[in-house]
Parts: sequence; C-alpha cells; structure tokens
Amino acid sequence: MTASLQRTEAAVRRLGEALDRLESAATRIATGDLLLAGQLRDAHEEHARLEDTTRVVAMRLDAALDRLRLLLEE
Repeated sequence: MTASLQRTEAAVRRLGEALDRLESAATRIATGDLLLAGQLRDAHEEHARLEDTTRVVAMRLDAALDRLRLLLEE
C-alpha cells in the first residue's frame, strides 16, 4: 500500500469519525429541544391554571369587599 493511499484511508476514517460525532451531537441537541419543548408546554399549562385561579380569587375578593361595603353602610 502506498503512503498516499494510507493517508487517504486515514483521512476517510477521520472524516467518518467526525461525522459520527456530529450525528451524536445533533441527536443530543434534538433530545434537548424536545425536553425544552415539553417544559415550555408544561409552563404554558401551569400559567393558564394560575390565570384561572387568579381570576376566581379576584372575583371572590371583589364579592367579599362588596359585602363588607354593604355591612359598613348599614
């Protein structure tokens, strides 16, 4: 085997290894993206629940304040 052919084979091997590392990194990033997407979805759902709770609490507080005003006016 000639030196030139050996260098070419070594370069092809290094290229294959680099591609393997790139694929592995891309897979890790995609997995991380899926995890982040799930966390974002969960955060949106929690935000919606908290908005609902806040709305209910505000309505109850308004009603309680109205009743207190009525009692104080009597």
